[in-house]
Amino acid sequence: MSSQEGAKKRGTVYTFYSFKGGAGRSMALANVAALLAKWGRSVLVIDWDIEAPGIEKFFITNDSPSGSIRSSRPGIVDLIHGQAARREIDWRECILKFDPGVSVISAGRDDGEYLDRLQRLDFHTLFAEHDLGNYIERLRTDWISSFDFVLVDSRTGVSDVGGICTVHLPDILVLLFTATDSSIYGASQIVERSRRAQELLPLDRGHLIAVPVPSKDESRTEYEQAMRWKIKFAELFHDFYSEWLPSGISAQEAIELLRIPYVPYWSFGERLPVLTEGGFDPGSIGYAYEILARLLASRLDWYEALEGRRLPPPPSPKPREIDKDWIARHRSAAMKGLLKAQKPGFMEAYHGCLDSTPSKRQAELLSIARLAMVHTFGWPIGVILDSRQEFRPRPTNDGIVADIDAGHDYDYWTLTKSGDFYTLLSLFEDDRQEGVLYFNTRIIRVAEVIQHCVNLYKGFGIEPNASVVLTVRHGGLKGRTLTATQDRISLFTSTNFHEDEVETSVNFKVGVSEAEIVTLVETLCEPLFVIFDYARFDHSVYTQIVTNFIQGNRGRF
Repeated sequence: MSSQEGAKKRGTVYTFYSFKGGAGRSMALANVAALLAKWGRSVLVIDWDIEAPGIEKFFITNDSPSGSIRSSRPGIVDLIHGQAARREIDWRECILKFDPGVSVISAGRDDGEYLDRLQRLDFHTLFAEHDLGNYIERLRTDWISSFDFVLVDSRTGVSDVGGICTVHLPDILVLLFTATDSSIYGASQIVERSRRAQELLPLDRGHLIAVPVPSKDESRTEYEQAMRWKIKFAELFHDFYSEWLPSGISAQEAIELLRIPYVPYWSFGERLPVLTEGGFDPGSIGYAYEILARLLASRLDWYEALEGRRLPPPPSPKPREIDKDWIARHRSAAMKGLLKAQKPGFMEAYHGCLDSTPSKRQAELLSIARLAMVHTFGWPIGVILDSRQEFRPRPTNDGIVADIDAGHDYDYWTLTKSGDFYTLLSLFEDDRQEGVLYFNTRIIRVAEVIQHCVNLYKGFGIEPNASVVLTVRHGGLKGRTLTATQDRISLFTSTNFHEDEVETSVNFKVGVSEAEIVTLVETLCEPLFVIFDYARFDHSVYTQIVTNFIQGNRGRF
């Protein structure tokens, strides 16, 4: 084998580093490792964060043995002690294997004495008297000869262990940082320190490349502030990006594609969204990790990573659709009931989960519907009235249905065994004052629809990353005047003379955040309000009304 052929078989060492904690470094590494292994690459993950160990927890499943999985194998701390005592441990004995094919060397054996062994490490002495530098180099040579990719989880800050991870081991530094000065300037300085230190090593490691990755990005909720910080990122890390980006691609473009969004749902526990939610949705955290994984898999070939010539994304599954005939049948029944009740206006909503849902029996549906109710004013969406027998939901072949005409309000709703929901209810306004539409009431009612939807699918046991489609339709609008329920809310009154109905649809995840609910409500309400002589309201108005609604009902969600 020629030296050139041998070089091609050498793996690449990526050190994942963050100057400050809380940047999602370990989670990013674990998700990238899972994807690389899923794509058929041999991957070794090494936990060098020996003072806060636990990278292996991301790969533990319900099928894993009970107790600490680290108790079964030695790890980094044990390798170092073995070297110092001249009782060298074969690093292959340290390997923990996990699905989907990831090999892990943990921080060390968790046998009750780990902390004592850790505290006895004196890296100055180890380098000076026990040849630790050459030993690490031998380990590195073995690792890159055995694996396509070696991913190192580094200690934060400036430390001896951090120096091993950022100077001795890496070909490339993956810098994760958040929108704080200490995080970004610390990351920048560590690259410069590491480059100077590498030049002093008695070997030619080559120029140390850095890949800056903005983490916990809040662009969806704080767009203007996020944009200001992205400009700051691009200015500070411009030279780092320019060393590997192709000409014509700016640092700003790279930041937009590499940024990892902050999704509160994934901040609990150690989990791998790339395996559970996939990378289909460009706004999801799984999509962001897949972009990073593709870039590292291509060894920073930007066009290969994005065009996916070697790693094409799996085909998107065709989402299920709500049965249009089912909607038409219940809409017809609901409109007849509304006409009989002599109610001029209505709000209609229907939704379904685009992913598969478990089928429920009618009795289960009744319990789920009861728990899903969110009380605001009047009757809640999907109201269940036990006081009068004729108003109780009835079982049908495909689910349950309720048809309620109590004089002041009319409500019709139905829920199928697979979770599709339809409701039509008279307007709250028509019970108080004819010919008006209260903008704040409509905002609350739409927020209630979304929360009821979320509650229903939680009752079905649907995962938070499942997609939902929701359609809201308002009718009986012609000749109404838009106003507010409270005099203290200033609003010019405007009348709609042309349109009688408005319909809008949105898609969202079951695990939707509070800020996302505000945006969804705004999206659903704006087309309704605009027919009243271009009436519109600032995002802050939606935020205040929806936030108050959510906080007032937090214990019921």
